[in-house]
Amino acid sequence: MRIGKGWALVLLLCAGTANACINEVGTDHQGNRFHADWPLGDGLAINLTRAPSDNFWLRDADAIVTRARSEPDFQTLTALGIVLIHQGKYTQAIRLFLALEKRYPGHHQTAANLGTALELAGHDATALRWIRLGIRRNADEHYGTEWLHARILEAKLAQAKDPTYLKRHSVAGVTFDKTLVPDVPRQLPFGNTGKPVTPRELDQALSYQLFERTTFVRSRDPVVASLLEDWATLNLAGGAIENAAVLYDAAVKYGAPRDALMRNRQEYIARVLRQAGDSEPKADAHCEICWRQE
Repeated sequence: MRIGKGWALVLLLCAGTANACINEVGTDHQGNRFHADWPLGDGLAINLTRAPSDNFWLRDADAIVTRARSEPDFQTLTALGIVLIHQGKYTQAIRLFLALEKRYPGHHQTAANLGTALELAGHDATALRWIRLGIRRNADEHYGTEWLHARILEAKLAQAKDPTYLKRHSVAGVTFDKTLVPDVPRQLPFGNTGKPVTPRELDQALSYQLFERTTFVRSRDPVVASLLEDWATLNLAGGAIENAAVLYDAAVKYGAPRDALMRNRQEYIARVLRQAGDSEPKADAHCEICWRQE
């Protein structure tokens, strides 16, 4: 979802810079410890469940409205539209963004924000058209992650026609082996540019889109559950298993079944973490989704 700057952006920027914002130590599925520059474990869980009071757009709504009234230009009116979305005033937001498109045509931000407002208002098919238009206008939209928003909408439309769709398909478009510790899939979905994403880019897309989406979706939701479970398994396969542990729990909260395979994986993670303890980080840890400085 396209809703301004938030925790997802902070996390991406921290993970993608040489001067890391965060310094933690993660553990791979073999028990090797490594330095990480993004929230792990409980830190990730806190960010996924942050309170509405932490929402910049709601906290600063009065000031944003005042600026839009006194200086009505593209930026201030866009900010006003984002506030309306966060306030749940989707119809007003849609009208505003349509007016912005007419007055300032061709902006990728308008297409993305309009797509989000339309989705939240229940118009998934129309929302998908605007999200795709936003990608065409700017392939770097949302740090190259908006392809996943499009897949989310496609999955919602398919689920509406076939209630069993998500039992057979991954929203993110990834397939993991049903083994205790699967490999990172070699076949990955196509990104904004039409080329397959890398494991790191898949992790970034799941991070960005889920941090935005869980701001609005607080209850059980099969699409969010699917995304969280895939993100958990991606971290088990090639990232920090601390994150896999909390993401599996989050997936269950949103409605994913805690089946035998998930229970076995969580037990394996707990066992590896106990054995690893506070051992020293290693440079050769198995982290395919980690950002590495060349």
